[in-house]
Amino acid sequence: MPNDHNLLTIQNDLRPAYYDDFHCLMSDCQLNCCQNDWQITFGKKDYLKLKKQKGSPELNQRLAHCLRRVRGEKANETNNYAKFVIENGQCPLLSENCLCRLQQENGEKVLPEVCRIFPRLKTYSATGYLERSLSPACEGVLALLWDLPQGIDFLSDPVSDDEKYLGSYLNDNPLIPFSQNIRSLCIDILQNRRFSLPERILLLGLALKPLAEGQTDLPAWLEKAQALAESTAVNGMLASQEQDKTLPLFLTNNINILFSPDHFDQDARTLQHITSNWLGLEYQEKTFQLETEPYLQAKERFAKQFSGREYFMENLMVAIFFHLSLPKMDSPEILWKSYLDFCTLYSMYRFAAVMSCREGAPGDKEELFQLLVRVSRFFLHRMDKRIHFQESLLQNNSASLGAMAILLSG
Repeated sequence: MPNDHNLLTIQNDLRPAYYDDFHCLMSDCQLNCCQNDWQITFGKKDYLKLKKQKGSPELNQRLAHCLRRVRGEKANETNNYAKFVIENGQCPLLSENCLCRLQQENGEKVLPEVCRIFPRLKTYSATGYLERSLSPACEGVLALLWDLPQGIDFLSDPVSDDEKYLGSYLNDNPLIPFSQNIRSLCIDILQNRRFSLPERILLLGLALKPLAEGQTDLPAWLEKAQALAESTAVNGMLASQEQDKTLPLFLTNNINILFSPDHFDQDARTLQHITSNWLGLEYQEKTFQLETEPYLQAKERFAKQFSGREYFMENLMVAIFFHLSLPKMDSPEILWKSYLDFCTLYSMYRFAAVMSCREGAPGDKEELFQLLVRVSRFFLHRMDKRIHFQESLLQNNSASLGAMAILLSG
């Protein structure tokens, strides 16, 4: 092992307690992950395995028809080498009772990895754990978060021998040895109910800013950050924002993401259609003209409709923070970009949540879940899109805490 590396041994997992309770809703799911035009792509290994599968004449015919290679610049052997061609908005291997024909005939092990594990994800983290998480792009996960009014707890157990991991990291990165302390502090801040959720996210930025600026004395930083987490540093910072100025910016940022020209899937089209009708969007001289009053009315209705359920958005953002292994600690610059990413995600989820209570919408849990799942599928699972938005914030000098306060102001 080179002298400029330190060993990283992983023998235990870390997971939210609700992870163990997850089960697929199957036909009770409104937005089945095998339906609604969501692309199902996988790597070369899974493609070659699928090419060898044989079953009933109907299964063989469907496989021959729907299994296709991905071509072009975005193709890669890891997770975008091949795909199932979607027909009429669903995977052609799905039976009439929403069960997979391939799994029914040949067993779960023949499925592509994405089908076997979704919405689960496991990540070997610099924190020293194998982190297991669940994506909120699944209604079953949102249902679990809905039923946790006390917040999210975490569990840890030894992993099996085949999941143990021995790796290394560069010893010139001072963040890595403290990564678990940093992650734990961040999640503690996000679950600190002395503050509103937007205030907590802003407080998170205040805590992380010194690290993003190159702070290397991590014990000193940790002591100050822990004190900051109990301070009143963010009191009034969001309230002082002039809503007549910040709300149009908040809405415009989310609209620009929603209407990015490369969003052609069903989830994006649905969200675009709803947003256009709801906010009376008109495209004039390369910019959107919008009405803010419908948003304010929906926001008021949302506050009444889901009074007492404020913990749900907290749980959602904690789940996303953990699922994405935030903050990223490869470098100070990447750490700050990952914080920008998190603020953007909150802004989009908040926008979608309020949208569930727009005029004419049912404003119930089912509508809320549908919109949050759609946002997850078109944005949370599109890292390329999120990186593009991060870069645009940096290029436009909009990566400051003041700019983040606007993203959190909705």
